[in-house]
Formats: sequence, C-alpha cells, structure tokens
Amino acid sequence: MQYRVSNQEVGTEFFRAHKTISHTGELLQRGFVVGVVVLALTLAGIGVWAFRLTHRIVAPLHTLHRGLDAIMGGDLGVRVELHPGDEFQELGQSLNRLVEEFGATLARVHTLAEGVRSAAAALPRDAAADRLLELATELDRTLHFFRLSPHRIVRENETSGS
Repeated sequence: MQYRVSNQEVGTEFFRAHKTISHTGELLQRGFVVGVVVLALTLAGIGVWAFRLTHRIVAPLHTLHRGLDAIMGGDLGVRVELHPGDEFQELGQSLNRLVEEFGATLARVHTLAEGVRSAAAALPRDAAADRLLELATELDRTLHFFRLSPHRIVRENETSGS
C-alpha cells in the first residue's frame, strides 16, 4: 500500500499543526499566569488570616501582661478589660477579682497597722514600745508601695502608654 500526499497537503497539515501548537502554547502561558495570580492571592489571603488569628491570641495576652506589670509596680487600681467572648476574658476577670480582694485585704492591714501605731504611741516609752512603733511604721511604709486607687482600665486595643 502506498500513500500519496502532495506537497500542498503536507504544507496545509504542517500549517494546521503549527497553529495548534502555537495556540496550545498561548493557552499554557495564560494558564500559568492565572495559576501564579491565584497562588499569590491564596498566599496573601492565608497571610492576612494568619495575622488576624495571631493578633486575636497575642492581643489579650499582651493586655494581661500590661495589667500584671502595673500590679507588680504596686498599682492595685488597675483593671484588665478584654473583648467579650475572648478566650482570655475569664482570666482577666479572675485577675480583676484577685486585685480587688488583695486591695481590700491591704486596706484592712493598713487600718490594723494604724491601730498598732496608735497603741504603740500610747504605751509608756520603753524599748518594746519603741520597737513596736518602729515595726508599725515600717509596715505602713511597705503598704504605701501599693496604690489602691483610682481605678485604671487596661484595654486590649490601647497602647502601653495609656
């Protein structure tokens, strides 16, 4: 069996094959560009989502840290306020209750120290009375490290300076 093909038929088929290959190359190039754009948008979306997720976790922790720093500095008037429904809101409320109770206890101790100082001052002057007065004064100085008021709120979206 013998096939006969003319030069013109070969040329026509070659031209069709060239057009098909060229069109396929253009489609592949467009598909590659679209794929890169879709990948870039997906990565940007994941980046924004990850940033928001970490901010939801880190912001309340930073707020709690600022509140604890203030408490360590003797500020018992500080209160922590986190967004409702926040995972750490219960911890912030517990911290606020702890500071309230500690402040109330320190106020009672301060009152007792004043009473001891008054009683020591009323005693006849001797070494024991002087020592008792000295201890009451030292206790009072120690208690003055803690500031009980005014109340100051540390909020989640505020900077450290407020």
